[in-house]
Formats: sequence, C-alpha cells, structure tokens
Amino acid sequence: MSLIANCFRRLTETSTKNEFKGYKVTDVNRVRKIGVACRSLHELKRKACAKLNITNDPDEINIYLLDGSLIDEEEYFSTLKPQTTLILQKPGEKVLTDADLLYDILRRVNIDFLIAGEKASEFLTENFKAKVAVLYNALNKDDSKTAFSSRGEHPEWFHGLETNCTSKEAYLHRRCQDRIRGYLYKTIDQIKSSDVFTKDPRARKQLLYAIAFFKMQLKEDHYFGYYFDRSRAKSEALEGADELDSSSCYDHCPCRLKWLDDSTYFRLFGAMEQFDDTDGVKKRNGRSSDTKTEEEEAEESCPYKIRRKAKKACIALCDHTGEFRCYGMWNEDKCSYPDKHKINPYRSKEELVLFSTWNFDHKIEKSRSIIPSLLKLASQGNTNESDLIEIYDNLFTMKNLRLVHIVCHDKSSHK
Repeated sequence: MSLIANCFRRLTETSTKNEFKGYKVTDVNRVRKIGVACRSLHELKRKACAKLNITNDPDEINIYLLDGSLIDEEEYFSTLKPQTTLILQKPGEKVLTDADLLYDILRRVNIDFLIAGEKASEFLTENFKAKVAVLYNALNKDDSKTAFSSRGEHPEWFHGLETNCTSKEAYLHRRCQDRIRGYLYKTIDQIKSSDVFTKDPRARKQLLYAIAFFKMQLKEDHYFGYYFDRSRAKSEALEGADELDSSSCYDHCPCRLKWLDDSTYFRLFGAMEQFDDTDGVKKRNGRSSDTKTEEEEAEESCPYKIRRKAKKACIALCDHTGEFRCYGMWNEDKCSYPDKHKINPYRSKEELVLFSTWNFDHKIEKSRSIIPSLLKLASQGNTNESDLIEIYDNLFTMKNLRLVHIVCHDKSSHK
C-alpha cells in the first residue's frame, strides 16, 4: 500500500474506531471495577474519571493493561477487544507489575496460612533478591517450546496476558517499548517540575523543544522495542542489511512508520487529529483546532532533525533463542555471576514474569546527572543539537543503559 493511501486510510477509517465498545476499568489498587462504553481512549479517560470521582485532567491520566503495557495511542487502543480490563493511573501512583503481584501473592499466602512456619515466613517476607534467585532456580527449564512463537503453538505462555499480540516476539517488543516510554514520561515529569521550566520562559521554550525531539526520535527508533525482540538477534542475515527500511524490519512492531517529513510526521502520528461528524468541526485530541498546547506548538516548530537508523544497527540484546545475560553492575566490565544471571522469557510464562525483575540501569544516572545537565544547558541558553543527541543517547540507548539482573542493579548513587 502506498504512503498516501496508508495515511488516508488512517485518517478516514472511522467505522470501527468510532463504534461503542465496553471496557472494564479499575484503579491501581484494583479494589473497585467499573464498566465504561466509549469510542476513543480520550473518551474512556474522561468517563472513567467521572465514575471513579477523579478530578485530575484526563490528559494527566495513564491507562494500562493488566500485564503492565501502557495504552498511550488511539491506534493501539482501537485494537483492544471489548471487555478488556484496564488500569487507570493518576499522577504519582504506581502500577503493579507481574513480578510485584507475584511477590504480593506469596507474601499474603505467608501471612494467612504460614504464620506457624518461621523459616517459610523469613523466606517469603525478607530478602527479596534471594527469594527471586530461589524462584529462578526452581523454574521448569523445559526447552521443548522455547522456539515456538505463536499463541497457537504455545498457548500457556500467553495465558492471562491481556494483549492483542499474536507472537512472543511482538509481545516482548511491546514490553521493551513500554519500559523506554516510562523513561520518557519520567524525564518529562522531572523537567516540568523543575524551577528552570516553571520560572524561566526562555529555558522553558528550549526544554519544550527538547521534549518534542525526544518524542520524535523515539518514534523513529521504534522506542527500541527490538532490544527484547529475538527476531532481531545478531545473525549473518542481518550483517548485510544496511538499507533504511523500517516497515520490513518490524512486521509485528506496533509503531511501524514510513519516512515522513517532520510536519507530516507530527500531524499524523504526534497529535492525531480527530473529526466530529456531527458538526464537521475538526478537533485535536478532543480540543478545537484553533487551541494548541505548548507541547503541540513546540512539536510543529521543533528545530532539531531526527536521525535515520540503519537496519543492521537494530540488534536485540538476546541471542536467537531469546536468552538474555546480565551486563553486570554499572561500574564493572561484566557480570560477576555469568552462569547464574541469565534468563529466557521466551521459554515459559514463569520466566516471562521473572524477567520483569530485570532492569535497565543508567550508568550515568538519569535523575541525578543527565536531566540536571539538560536543565543547566537550557537555563544558560546553550542547548544545541549535538548536546541534545548526547542526552538522548544517555537516556534511552545502550550507550548508557545496561540490562541487569536484580542483584546487579545498584540503586545507590553512581559516583
């Protein structure tokens, strides 16, 4: 399908996207569950906030699947099945991951049924890192279904996952994108809560340009979903693939895009325009087209250009089977436990759950070093494109990230 035809389809295909669908919505505590019928993600947020008596601006609300996947685009939201259960998150709240829920279940079982067992109590309530190690050693290491990819081939791997992904590769691709999106949202929150952003108009404009660039470049880079995608594992087939062809790189990538100029890119994918059929008034994310936020204005006039990435540079962090190995602590050349700190989330549902305890560790710290340096540059009026690219790479790429086992994730100050 041509680029023009594809764009036209995305803008005009309203028959399925604008029909009412019913969803189940709960809060981060999962205590109360309500039903919401809506046509769009924005409408779902608005109605859910009203029913749950939440006074926050719907634009400040995030929506997650039960597996922790963030629903942040209308395009992705439209693919969800009716009656999918969704989690509504207010600013500052934490959505529990699969690993958090697993640990909480174990803790509750301990409290309710194992009070008399002192040793069991110690295991289930103390020393979380050691507990994870014991759980990992107890996993079934049956490799007979590791190579299977589809839901039909390995249904138990997909059991309980509320996702429209039909392959393991697509699901883990999306989960990695969610992690990188999390870094983007935390970066934006820290920037906007700073005195530099709120009190210095000149610096504020520069920071809005920086945020726009981060969003634009991350979409170009597919939010680095290929880091967890074993179909992008290093191989001879990829060595000679140096053409710039995003669509053929990621057949299952949920953010597949064609190369577009910046203005078309933002118009179609940055802030998708919506149309109200009742009065013919064009709207932008629920607002009339003559009202633009500062972020939208910055996106449209952003002076920084995105970088194209060669296909051969998009290589997964795992091998072709899906096995990941720990990179070691941030100040070490390699992991001190190479035989123990490895995992294959493609093997079983249990290892998939445990894989969520592995983290990306910033060698140069995001909150303590990278973002403060950006704020300083903006306050001095010295932000240039090369500085911004360096900051982007340190925030979101393997230039500064290390995938680590929970034991090797040092959360203390990196000095």
